[in-house]
Amino acid sequence: MSTTAPEPPDFLTVEEAARVLRIGRTAAYALARRWRVTDGREGLPVVSIGRLLRVPRTALEEIAGGAITSMVTGERALPASEDGDVEPSRTSPPRTTNHRHPSARSTSSDQPTLPLT
Repeated sequence: MSTTAPEPPDFLTVEEAARVLRIGRTAAYALARRWRVTDGREGLPVVSIGRLLRVPRTALEEIAGGAITSMVTGERALPASEDGDVEPSRTSPPRTTNHRHPSARSTSSDQPTLPLT
């Protein structure tokens, strides 16, 4: 049994194109808007299909510098390298945040206090 992934569609949504390019959804829509405003001189290439915007796969492959090898919903599609291998994903470590409860107050005595009147 073959385990090859199905070929990506000829037209991708702006959000799918954003995942391929590893940019945010808002940035992708801004680039699509720029494409339309500048008559295709700059931005993310899109075509209108009714009220929908679609990114041609061939144009996206040009931008990405290689063939798009897979389109899995929820995961990033990776461009292929020149020798056909899929480039490994570069993941950053999870961000840690120091959330403080709004009522948490500093107990440091070196901070000035304001008199309550």
